[in-house]
Amino acid sequence: MNKLRMAFASLAFGLLAQSAHASVITVPNQTLTTNANPAATFNFLSPARNDILIEFTVSYDGTLGNNDFAVFYFGNSDGPNIGLKANCDSSCNNDLFVRMNGSNWLPQNYVNPSDIAPLPATYTLFGRLSKLGTSNNYNRFDLWLNPTAQEKASLTGSDAFASGNSGFNAFSSFGIRTANLNDITVNFTNITVTDVPEPGSLSLLGLAAAGMVAMRRRGARKAA
Repeated sequence: MNKLRMAFASLAFGLLAQSAHASVITVPNQTLTTNANPAATFNFLSPARNDILIEFTVSYDGTLGNNDFAVFYFGNSDGPNIGLKANCDSSCNNDLFVRMNGSNWLPQNYVNPSDIAPLPATYTLFGRLSKLGTSNNYNRFDLWLNPTAQEKASLTGSDAFASGNSGFNAFSSFGIRTANLNDITVNFTNITVTDVPEPGSLSLLGLAAAGMVAMRRRGARKAA
C-alpha cells in the first residue's frame, strides 16, 4: 500500500512540476534600422495570464535623437511597452522607460538617469508585467536597469514603473515596434521572455513535495 501511495505521489509531483514549469521564449537578436509597427512579432505557446518577465540588452550606433523609439510590446503595439524612447520627447535626457498603454508618459515611467551612450556601451533591461491586487487586467510594469541577481530574485527596488489598467487580461503575442530611427541602429540582444506559471500550480507543487517528504518520514519511522 505504501509503495502504491509513493508511486501516486511521485506521479502527482511529476505532473505538477510539468504544469508549474515556466514557459521561456528565447528571441533571436534584433537589429533595428527602419520605422515599423510592428517590426517583429512572436507568439506565446499558450495565452499568458500571469506575470510576464522580460530581459534583454539594448545598444545603439549613431546619434540618438529626440523620441527615437524601439520597444517590446505585449498584446498589441498600444499595449504595455518597455525599451527605448529617447529624451522624453525632448523634455529630458532619459532614454529607457516602461508604460502601460497609449502614447502618454509620466516621469516615473523613465529610468533616471538613463542618458545612454552609443556602442560599445550596452544596457540590460529587466521587466515584470503583472496584475496587482484584485485586478483582472495587467496594471503594473516594473523596470530594472542592469539588475542584480538579488533584484531579479526578489522583484523589488525597480528603477522605473508604470501603473494603470492596460485593458488586457491575457496575451497571445508580443512584438517590437520602432519609430524615428532615422540616424541610428538599435540592437536588442540576449532576449528572453518568461510566462510565469500560475501561483496555484506552484502551491500545489509545494504541497506535493511536502506530501512526499511526509511519506518518506512515516516509512522511516515504521522501519525503525
